Amino acid sequence: MRKLVPYEKGFVEFTEKSEAGRHMLDKVAKSMNTRIAYSKGCRFLSDFLKKDLDEIVSEYQKGVQENAYKAFDKWERIFDDFAIYLEKNLHQSSASVSVFHSGGKALINANVPRSMRLQAKSPSVISRTIMGVTMEELKEIYSIVGVRDRAIIGFLKDSGMSRADALILNIGDLEGFDRGEQWIHLNAFRGKEGVEYETFIGPNAVEALRAYFTWRKANGETLTPASPLFATTRRPFRRIDENALNSIFEIIKSDTKKDVSSHRLRKFFETYMALVVRHPIILKYWMGHKIRRKSRDIEARYILPPTPEQLKLYQESYRNIDLTGGTLEERAKQAAKEQLEQMLTPEQKEFMTRAGIKLTRKTRHIKAGDEKKEDCPDSEHCGEEFKQVGESDLLGYLKAGWRITHNLVNGQVIVQK
Repeated sequence: MRKLVPYEKGFVEFTEKSEAGRHMLDKVAKSMNTRIAYSKGCRFLSDFLKKDLDEIVSEYQKGVQENAYKAFDKWERIFDDFAIYLEKNLHQSSASVSVFHSGGKALINANVPRSMRLQAKSPSVISRTIMGVTMEELKEIYSIVGVRDRAIIGFLKDSGMSRADALILNIGDLEGFDRGEQWIHLNAFRGKEGVEYETFIGPNAVEALRAYFTWRKANGETLTPASPLFATTRRPFRRIDENALNSIFEIIKSDTKKDVSSHRLRKFFETYMALVVRHPIILKYWMGHKIRRKSRDIEARYILPPTPEQLKLYQESYRNIDLTGGTLEERAKQAAKEQLEQMLTPEQKEFMTRAGIKLTRKTRHIKAGDEKKEDCPDSEHCGEEFKQVGESDLLGYLKAGWRITHNLVNGQVIVQK
C-alpha cells in the first residue's frame, strides 16, 4: 500500500477520529484511493453542514426514526445542495463531485440499518474532451513565467504525469539528477489506476528543475533527497497540494491569457509524442494507463522493452515536445517522412536514389552551369519531377503528360514528368 502524502493524511485522520467515519472506512473503503476520496467527501460534508461526522449520522438516524418519509426528502435535498456546494464553492469537476458525494452518502449508509439507508441520487459525471495546449502557446507561456512555474510546466510536459502522481514525488526520485544527467528515469505510481509505471524527463525539465532547486536553496530551504519535488515558497517549506497547483495555473492563466493546466500538459505530451512513438502500448504505459488485452491485465515486464530501450525511444521522440524545436506541422512532416522511409524496400530506395527522388522536397531544377550539381546525383534526371501515386490517381497524371517509370511492390507506381 502506498504511503500517504501529508494533505491526504489530513483528510483520512479527520475521518478516522470519529466513530462513524472510522466505521465507514473499515466497512466500504477497501483500497487506499477510495479511502482518501471518501475521507475528502466526509470532510467536505462536515464543512458544508458545520457538524462533525458523528453528529451528522445521529441527526439522520433520529429524523428517520421520527418520520422516515420526511427525513428521506430532507436529506435528499441536503445532498443535492451538497453537490452544488462541491461544484460552485469548491470548484470540483463533475467526476470529483460524484465521488465526494458518494463518500458523504457512504458515511450515513455504513452506519444505519439497510432499511434506513439514504437513496440520494449521485450527480451525473460529464465526460468532456480536454484540449491540449499547443506548442506555440506553451513556448510563449514558458518564456513569461517564473522559475518555479517553469519547473512545474517543464516537468509535467516532459513526463506526461498527472498532477496527483507528480505531487507525491521527492527530489530523490529523480534517478541520476544528482550526477548531472540530462535524461532522467522515473518510477511512478498512478493512484487513479492503481498501477506502477515508468516515464522520463528530458533536457527542458532538467534545466528548469536545476534553476528551481538553486532558487529554493537561495530562498533558505535545505534540500535533501526526501524534500518534495515541488514545495511552497515560504517557511515552513511544505509539499504543495492539488489545490495549490490549481491556484498556480490560475495565476499563470491570468498573467499570460493562455489556458494551461496539468490536464492540458498531459494531453500535450500524449498528442505530440504520438507523432513518433509507434509502439502499441508504450505511450499508454508512460502515462500510467492500465494495460489490458482481452479484459485481462498483462504484466508490463512481458510486453514492454527494457528500461534502456524505453529511454532510447523517449530520446528519439523528445524532439516532438522539445520547446527549442519547430512547429507541430514541421514535426508531423518529419515523422511522416521517417515512417515512409521505413516502409520502402531496398529496391525502392535504390531506384529513388538513382532517379534523384528525395522525400524531404521536390528535386531541384538545375540550370546549365549551376555549380551545385551535387544536389542532382543522377544528371540524367535533373530538371524532372517524380511522384508516387496509386491506381485511383494514375489516370489523371497520365492525361496531364506524366508517364510510368517504375512499378512498386505495394501496387503504386512512380510517375515522371
